[in-house]
Amino acid sequence: MHISATPFGNPYARNRSNIAEVSLGRSGLRVLVESRPKATGESLGLEIHFEVARGFRYLDEGDLLAYWQSEAFAQDHCLFEILSGGWLDQELQHAGMLTTTEAVGTFREWFICTSNGCMNVLSADEPLVRIFHDL
Repeated sequence: MHISATPFGNPYARNRSNIAEVSLGRSGLRVLVESRPKATGESLGLEIHFEVARGFRYLDEGDLLAYWQSEAFAQDHCLFEILSGGWLDQELQHAGMLTTTEAVGTFREWFICTSNGCMNVLSADEPLVRIFHDL
């Protein structure tokens, strides 16, 4: 299956990056990406917040070879909106999976990718993104 995606937000170096924290609570889903770009050595944080997350999955980047082979994520971003061919489309191919999500029909798929862990997130709304310097 071909994956189509578009970068979201400002460019952000993925080299030497990782998902440092994930929390789900009343305020929504919060994902903190930490990066140490080689050029500066400073620790940067990118907080990605979804007010309402319908679902999410976390995988090691090595378990997503089809994503990297698609070249949809070649741009220097760590947040993308997957337009087609991602986790959502894959799950919808199985009878009985994501039945309620499909019935509502307004959910979008987001992909947080780092040089280590990656997350797919289903949410109706765009995420809020904040950058922190010197974590």
